[in-house]
Amino acid sequence: MVRPEPTPAADAITITVVGSEHGPYAMFDVVAVTTSGATLRGPLLLELGERLTLRVSRGDQSVDVPARIGGVKRGDGHAEPTIDVVFDDGNASRLSPIVG
Repeated sequence: MVRPEPTPAADAITITVVGSEHGPYAMFDVVAVTTSGATLRGPLLLELGERLTLRVSRGDQSVDVPARIGGVKRGDGHAEPTIDVVFDDGNASRLSPIVG
């Protein structure tokens, strides 16, 4: 199943997964984001501890950030699962202009 690409508000923060042969992939919806991590919602659960690179964007600003899956919460049948992502140390200053 292919998730339709969302149309975010102009000031919305988006997070895509980098590394696909098709370019950055909007696999999740952003629930919350800080300079240290994010909570993302979507139909796909990733492995606890799994490493990935995420592109965090707002407007015309983007930064690619290495991260790991820090927590997983399965959906309850009424809501999609959520994952907690922990950004690698040393990226807070790069994320500050986007996260605000």
